[in-house]
Amino acid sequence: MAALTDRPVNEEQSMQDPSTWGFCIHCKWWQIEPDAALMNDTKGLCIDQKLQPYLLRVSGDSGCNLFVDGVPARAAGSGDSPPTATPVR
Repeated sequence: MAALTDRPVNEEQSMQDPSTWGFCIHCKWWQIEPDAALMNDTKGLCIDQKLQPYLLRVSGDSGCNLFVDGVPARAAGSGDSPPTATPVR
């Protein structure tokens, strides 16, 4: 079974393999305000390279199959609607 830090090889695999899925609150691709608390209802910007063009604003209890275990990034404007921050990773 793949580790949570492994990325899916292709879209079909990612839909079938739940081990690639995780919550934003534990993902390195989640970017929040510098002073924001790590909470399920905290809003932030998804900075995964594939999703950056969409300025996807998500909460800590959101999740997807592009999950990479890690500490969320922080930058001013990440919690704005729409987000105004630049990805820091």
